[in-house]
Amino acid sequence: MKRNKKSHSEINYWQSNTDMMTGLVLILVLIILLLILYLMQIPEETQPDAYEGDSYALDEELGDTLNGNDNGAYGGGDYDYDDNDGGGYYGGGGGYGAGAGGGEDEGGDVEEYTETNDEGGEVEEYTEAEYDEDGGGGAGDGTSYYEGDYEYPYAPTSGDEWGKAAVYATVVDAETGRAIRQEGITFELYEEQTAGSGGTLRFLNTYYPEKKEYRDYSTTEDGTFYLPEKIDEGNYYFKQITDLEGYDSVDSVDFQVDDVYDWADPFVVSIEISPSKNVIPISVIDAETEQPVSGGTFEIIAAEDIRTADDTVRFTADQVADTVTIDEEGYGESQELYLGQYIISQETIPQYYASLEATAETTVEKKDGGTPDTIQFTCEKTKISLTLSDEFYTNRKLEGAAFTLTCDGYPELTQEAETDANGELVFTNLEKNRTYKLQQVSAPEGYRFDDSAVELTVSEDGRIDGNVEQALELTNYIPRISIDVTDRIFGKPVSDLSASLYDSNDELLQTWTTSGSEKTFENLSEGGYYVLLNGEEDRKYEFDFSEDEVLNELTITIWTMENIIVLIVGGAAVLGVVTVAIVILRKSIRKGKKS
Repeated sequence: MKRNKKSHSEINYWQSNTDMMTGLVLILVLIILLLILYLMQIPEETQPDAYEGDSYALDEELGDTLNGNDNGAYGGGDYDYDDNDGGGYYGGGGGYGAGAGGGEDEGGDVEEYTETNDEGGEVEEYTEAEYDEDGGGGAGDGTSYYEGDYEYPYAPTSGDEWGKAAVYATVVDAETGRAIRQEGITFELYEEQTAGSGGTLRFLNTYYPEKKEYRDYSTTEDGTFYLPEKIDEGNYYFKQITDLEGYDSVDSVDFQVDDVYDWADPFVVSIEISPSKNVIPISVIDAETEQPVSGGTFEIIAAEDIRTADDTVRFTADQVADTVTIDEEGYGESQELYLGQYIISQETIPQYYASLEATAETTVEKKDGGTPDTIQFTCEKTKISLTLSDEFYTNRKLEGAAFTLTCDGYPELTQEAETDANGELVFTNLEKNRTYKLQQVSAPEGYRFDDSAVELTVSEDGRIDGNVEQALELTNYIPRISIDVTDRIFGKPVSDLSASLYDSNDELLQTWTTSGSEKTFENLSEGGYYVLLNGEEDRKYEFDFSEDEVLNELTITIWTMENIIVLIVGGAAVLGVVTVAIVILRKSIRKGKKS
């Protein structure tokens, strides 16, 4: 192994590499520490809170204040490239360093400058961001600040900004005060000579990297915007020129700038816009008369979550948003509701009417200067209807039959009515949760009827057994007898016979000729009767008539010539058959004997 000639120690070939790595590590640690120190010196940049609409208090760090003694930091004047003469950063005794000085009357792109204090003391160097200023007069107090620490929404403007205000606008909901974070809501700026005097449209500009004119101003995705350049003190207002879905446009948001505000702490304007609302008109008419129906209420129910652009849920799905009462004119109108889908459902039912089973769905839309379409409901009265007809001749409708409708314990609810020419009758104006009794009290002349009562209950929803109308089919009857003459063998009706009807006192009631169909008699008195055919008094066909029977029936059977012929022919045929049978039998017997 090789040794050092002077110390006779062993030579370590790795020592140099180790030293180099150690140096690199130390350099890296130093860089990290410097970076941390740099980050600690960066002033905090907090933008105004879009929700609150307020500005903030600046941290009192270097760069947070942009004025020397209110006359120096951005004092006017030309830039003085030789600051040792006491001139300000922009010359003319202004700005970053005190003293009077001149300078060229032009803005400059400055990367580095030198500053002295009033006593001509220590020189400090600062690195400055690019600026484009006119300059101006003013005396400083020696305090040095620099605006390069800030990043503003627009490049600095051309001209004298002293005495002007940076304006920051935030759009908020007029009811909740919450920010409306929507991009592209556009406004114009108007300036007034005096408040309320009417304004003039203001155009603003930026000058970097090139001049650009602004005639309107749109919100960012946060629902805020800066005016691109500072404005003078005075009276102004914003006018909204683009619609925001679900909100009414605002014509004038007045504000007064009465102080100096810089980009870091701007003058904040809260533009309050109101959510759009509209009413839901409702009308109710009678199904038959189409006349207005008064009374009753309707619930307006949110069909979905009703949400506005400030992310506020005004009504949750299925929440009752309002209740509408129907007036004497059959009309009702909801309060103004937020835009969205709603369901209209009947809550209480008008007197004498049945409930509505169907609901209606409608959309509340933005006002357009007219009245929204009216939602019309058609109601039916609770009814008890009946049709009265003849029990035997069902197509015969009975007029003049009287009925009463009573309610036990409520004599004031009693109703009476008679059937019309069509045998029809209808009872209406029925109270809910009542049991009624329907009873017939008279019938057309000659008719008999059942006077037992029928009970009918009207439920709380104005229905009878679930129906709006309870229809009844009723019958009355007249005591009748049907007389029919038929042949004895075939049972066929016999025609062309003279028939007479007599009562038990041998009084002739009616004579008729049979025609092959039944003969019916009505309203006979209860008792005994008889019928004579062809005047043969020795053959009486007697019967008893009962008024309790809807239809008494009498069938008379007689021998006809046809029957007699049939009997003769039949007898002859039978005799012939018997004779043939006997002959055949005899022949058979004879053959048997011979064999």
